[in-house]
Amino acid sequence: MKLKVGIATGWTIAALVSLPGTALAGGAYIYEMSNASEVGYGGAGMVARANDAGTVFSNPAGMTRFDKSEMMAGALAVYIDAGFSKNENNTATGKASSLNKRIVPAGNFGYIRPLSDRLSVGVSVHNYFGLALDWSDDWIGRGSSVNLTLVAPQVQPTLAYKVNDWLSVGAGAALTLGYMYDKSRVEPIIPNGKEGKFRLSDADFAVQGNFGVMLQPWEHTRIGIRYLTETDLDFEDSPDISGVNDLPDISPNTDFVSPGAKIDIGMKMPQSISAAVHHQWSDDLALLGSVAWDEWSEFGYVNAGIDVVGGGGISTELNADFRDVWHGGVGAEYQWKPRWELTAGFSYDSSMMSSRTRPIFIPLGNMYRYAVGFKHRRSDTLTLGGGLTFLWEGNLPVDDSGGVSGKYNNVSLTFLSFYASWH
Repeated sequence: MKLKVGIATGWTIAALVSLPGTALAGGAYIYEMSNASEVGYGGAGMVARANDAGTVFSNPAGMTRFDKSEMMAGALAVYIDAGFSKNENNTATGKASSLNKRIVPAGNFGYIRPLSDRLSVGVSVHNYFGLALDWSDDWIGRGSSVNLTLVAPQVQPTLAYKVNDWLSVGAGAALTLGYMYDKSRVEPIIPNGKEGKFRLSDADFAVQGNFGVMLQPWEHTRIGIRYLTETDLDFEDSPDISGVNDLPDISPNTDFVSPGAKIDIGMKMPQSISAAVHHQWSDDLALLGSVAWDEWSEFGYVNAGIDVVGGGGISTELNADFRDVWHGGVGAEYQWKPRWELTAGFSYDSSMMSSRTRPIFIPLGNMYRYAVGFKHRRSDTLTLGGGLTFLWEGNLPVDDSGGVSGKYNNVSLTFLSFYASWH
């Protein structure tokens, strides 16, 4: 029974927090994955800018700023550097290695179409939440996971309405396809026995609400507010287990699970509130600021269940003891030449976990973003752009209940993006 519950609990925590494609923002919401142009700002001023089709997701109300159709497509790559080292308190066996998969590609798309001088529609395609992590089969945390994927790509239709000259509102329904895959190693049941393999995968559909407000109280200043609703993802699958039941029986209770038994995982994409300001300081310079709050403490409560050999099952609510995440950012846009604009941003996101609650497989802490970008207007109908964000987390201690003790050293992530906007 202890083995069954331990595996279910370990996988649940693994699925909870994530590096999306090995990248993350506040918790597991990733600014850069929502819109390729965000890489040039580091999340600063995101919900107030509304200067390309990425606003379909970042703030639907911003669509009313466009009097002609706007389309944007972007591609980006994420590189992660996260090496792990053990300390004297470690009792687990295995290599203290870093991630195998270090570079992960991604892409996004946005389209806006005005229907009148007040009403606009749009659609975006993105993956604002998720992860793809991979380690060697003999790494020190293999009992928790060696290959973990949790993604939630979204297609979001949106609608925006301009109430008057200074107020617009917008709403979107993000149609979400959640997918999870986990592979881990199972400790041998008998002394000197071989390790087994454990695999679990499933998909689930959900809808996340996206509501935005855009205010322009003064000619050169606009304020954006966005609210993302809490959304449930429920995964259920019969695990694929090999190598464990092949061992000699010690007692009638040594089977891992009965045939057809299922593991249930219920997790949340938490609610989020963001606010930002965009102020045109001069003809050449605009200043940006932003704050945000994500309820990752609620995300730490997860419903987990597993079938028990002989019928029945175990169902419980797990508490990962996470904390809410706070964001603050500042940035700027500078018109360098008539057809060239430079962007920059800095932002800070607090950690949703401490060394006590940090799982071995999640190098996640306080995040400092440093970003630069450019936009080049090639013609009246085409703008090309790109961005670079360096995200620094530093040293992250780990005190895992599975006997793993040590730290991730100098954790950092680098985002690189290119995109095109058609007007």
